[in-house]
Amino acid sequence: MKNKTDVLIMGGGIAGVSTLYHLTKLGWTDVMLTEKLDLTSGSTWHAAGNLPHFSNSFNVMKMQQHSIALYARLEEETGHPVDHHPTGAVRLAHTEERMNEFERVVAMSKLAGLDLEMISVERLVELYPYLNPEGVLGGLWDPADGHIDPTSATNAMAKGAKDAGATIVRQNPVEKIVQKEDGRWEVTTPKGIIDAGIIVNAGGFRANELAKMVGHELPMCSMEHQFLVTDSIPELEGRDEMLPMLRDPDVSYYLRQEGKGFILGPYEPDGIPWATDGVPKEFGQELLAPDLDRIEDIMMTAMTQVELVAEGGIKTVVNGPITYSPDGHPLVGPVHGIDNYFVITGFNFGIAQGGGAGHFMAQWIVDGEPELDLFELDPRRFGDYADIKYTVAKGTEVYANEYQLGYANEYAMRPAVRGQKKTPIYESHKADNAVFGAYFGWERPSWFAPEGMEPVEQHSFRRGNWFDPVAAECKNVQENVGLLDLSPFTKFEVSGEGAYNYLSNIMPNHVPTEPGQIVLAHPLSPSGGVAWEVSITMLQDGSYYMMSPAALEILIDDWLFSRLPKDGSVTLKNTTKGGGCLLITGPNARKVLSKVTDLSLSNADFPWFTGQEIDVAGVPTRALRMSFVGELGWELHHSVEHTQQLYDALHEAGAEFGIKNFGLRAMDSMRFEKGYPVWGPDMNTEFTALESGLSWFIKMDKDFEGKDILLKQKEAGFENDMVMIEVDSETAPANENSHANKTDAQNGFEPLYLDGEIVGQCSSGGYGNRIQKSLAFAFIKTKKIDKKAENAGLTVQILGKHYPAKIVPMCNYDPKNERIKADD
Repeated sequence: MKNKTDVLIMGGGIAGVSTLYHLTKLGWTDVMLTEKLDLTSGSTWHAAGNLPHFSNSFNVMKMQQHSIALYARLEEETGHPVDHHPTGAVRLAHTEERMNEFERVVAMSKLAGLDLEMISVERLVELYPYLNPEGVLGGLWDPADGHIDPTSATNAMAKGAKDAGATIVRQNPVEKIVQKEDGRWEVTTPKGIIDAGIIVNAGGFRANELAKMVGHELPMCSMEHQFLVTDSIPELEGRDEMLPMLRDPDVSYYLRQEGKGFILGPYEPDGIPWATDGVPKEFGQELLAPDLDRIEDIMMTAMTQVELVAEGGIKTVVNGPITYSPDGHPLVGPVHGIDNYFVITGFNFGIAQGGGAGHFMAQWIVDGEPELDLFELDPRRFGDYADIKYTVAKGTEVYANEYQLGYANEYAMRPAVRGQKKTPIYESHKADNAVFGAYFGWERPSWFAPEGMEPVEQHSFRRGNWFDPVAAECKNVQENVGLLDLSPFTKFEVSGEGAYNYLSNIMPNHVPTEPGQIVLAHPLSPSGGVAWEVSITMLQDGSYYMMSPAALEILIDDWLFSRLPKDGSVTLKNTTKGGGCLLITGPNARKVLSKVTDLSLSNADFPWFTGQEIDVAGVPTRALRMSFVGELGWELHHSVEHTQQLYDALHEAGAEFGIKNFGLRAMDSMRFEKGYPVWGPDMNTEFTALESGLSWFIKMDKDFEGKDILLKQKEAGFENDMVMIEVDSETAPANENSHANKTDAQNGFEPLYLDGEIVGQCSSGGYGNRIQKSLAFAFIKTKKIDKKAENAGLTVQILGKHYPAKIVPMCNYDPKNERIKADD
């Protein structure tokens, strides 16, 4: 057996083999895969093999698109037979909300170059003649959907990889993993020790066995998934062509032709976790005991919708384990704190996603990043709160909601395992009728329900029950003063004689050189994209205080620690858990704050975008004069044990000035008006920092990581450009609830059209309550649209309708910043 390799992949399911195959496609041929049993012996072999493009995530859709396109050409490319059936697929909608979801996904699919389309009930019956359409409002058609034999696809990729020089070793389980001082790995197997530069954990439902050998645990569990296979049905035996796939997300099942019978696969509401204490050592290529009672109701409904299913009788029931992460997306990417180690596991749609995931995993290994921003798959999107109890509960919840409508914020408000991380003023927010969402484990107020309203969000693709309360929160911030808890934000302190040079090399912006200075900076990915964003404040002792989005804590921790100089000249400390932060903002912010501090807060003594150490109501506070909502304000950073004291003092001092809490939805509304983008939708690794409109923060008179990439792009010109658009969303008819029929670009990836051609896409959007206009950040194609022109006929497609749109200045509220710099 070969005993030294550049990359060792551990696990021979479709994801592991796809990674091996795609590494060879990128020119890395000194690569190896070891498998405990035989290829596909985990979940791959018993998977149904369905191939949907459909997803509420654009990048997951593109990952599945890559898989399906790969499978379509794999046989011709490798010479190995691949049993691929592109039958097309229909999805049924029984409600207007489901139709809205389909409209959104169809519009989004056009950005990916796919041919998904909305269809009528008549067209549904034409495509699927055995369907009983009672209660169905319409549907969605994907002509390239279908199914594949997972084993044939995996073996074809294995052949392609081996033909290119890769090595595959079967019947060779990993027994021990040790990282050597030089960063390489020593992996012990029955057939010998393998010396590997990089290891990839593709262990499927055994991935945590490998993870424990490395010294960590992955947030993933296994769920039992049953599907039944019918006997042959005479009606199907008489057909030459296969029926399309059929999915009914409202009933929660998929149905496809298998030979001359059917496969019926339900997702029951009470899913069963499997082997939560560890997979039995002797478990191999086996199935679990069936339990049809759990899925009987869904089966019966399916048989009334497609009566032909009942004619077949049950030939086989397949019940096998499939993996789930807490949010239903796989774990693909680097592991926190461990060099030269990646994972690609946790797939509950492993066949549809495995081919594409291997492609992006290979890019991550070879190029340092994938072509898509895949933070939503990165295992570092979870923190240490995602223990086994949390993972099993959330995985079970995801299984029950497999076909949940893709509302913005819906996942964050699901009930399972809440309250993992709370700030000290959680109970105060709860008493104020907060509607909480869980973000990176933190309970954060999304909005506050007024007295008499239940603090529960009624999810909608349109303006929901939150709309009026959020408008009231914005109005109070604009006219009086508001308080927002930013304690969950990621916080770091950097000190030492080398701190300035260390940060300057990372940051494209100038790093502060005088105490009290604040800058915003955007470290770059290898391709010049925005890897993350941060505010940097120089403190009186010459050290630096940095704050970034809460969800990026683990990623930033890796980024910063991996770049620390080895000479001990820099000390880096993650202070997230120990630090609190309250934002006080609005025209009365200075009046309130002046009642609880003796320091002068005038412009002369405390200018905008500077920081000082002050005492607020007896609490030592690092006050930073900035506000993400575009009003006069200060961020008050403090030790977390004083958060409640500070909160109570501010509310007491602010009572006469109309102080009220506000939430994340109101912050979003106000940031749109100011043209403030956020990391994730508006700034990410898929668009360079220059394309994202961050030239102001890029200082070409200094050296920094990624400068050469931006210089080349500046010379060649931009492919994309970020703009702000105003959407005429007021054209829907009003009714008693004046907002119920109106919508905004609140989900992202709504396409922009000009003269019938796609010219861009929204990244994030919503309603600006202070200016009463619907706004959205958008990336436009510079070769297709002139952002300075009138662009008559520009539209944005939202929920199946084209709304008139126009490009407007980035800042539409107080463009001269007179309010944020106010001195009275």
